[in-house]
Amino acid sequence: MATTAALLAQYMSLQNQLADAQYQQTRWNNLATAMSKKLSEQEKLEEKWESKSDAAYDDYTDSDKEIKIKGGTVVKQKGATGLRAIVLSEYKLEQKKFAEKYAYNWVPNFDRDKLEEYTMLDMEYSTMVSMYETLATELETQANYTKEATGTAAQDNGIIGS
Repeated sequence: MATTAALLAQYMSLQNQLADAQYQQTRWNNLATAMSKKLSEQEKLEEKWESKSDAAYDDYTDSDKEIKIKGGTVVKQKGATGLRAIVLSEYKLEQKKFAEKYAYNWVPNFDRDKLEEYTMLDMEYSTMVSMYETLATELETQANYTKEATGTAAQDNGIIGS
């Protein structure tokens, strides 16, 4: 009978641990889902930013291209190249810096630091989801085994009929 009581106590403990693991799994899954959404938004903004930056970098030295910033202001006139072609003084920068500033003008919500942070958090949250998923599966297996052992012990001790 003592064995049955011990097994029952162990089973109840495993059920509590399983409930906690499932709660944590849900919690981390929700965090991971939210972070994936934020990461996806920054990745889309990065693609736009890279596209605008690449285009501005290429057009910087192309005399056949006119470059306008958001709002329609011309910052590089057609027919001119390089630094002398840049109209606005704040855009008189080297080619790479010009392309970056131009891209941020078109995609102001892109933040490289946020992208890096969100990438790291996404990996961390995914790891936690996986860990709690594995733990819940393991606890469920242990609980099922303990439940069967408790039933068998109860029958062997005559606590319940066969």
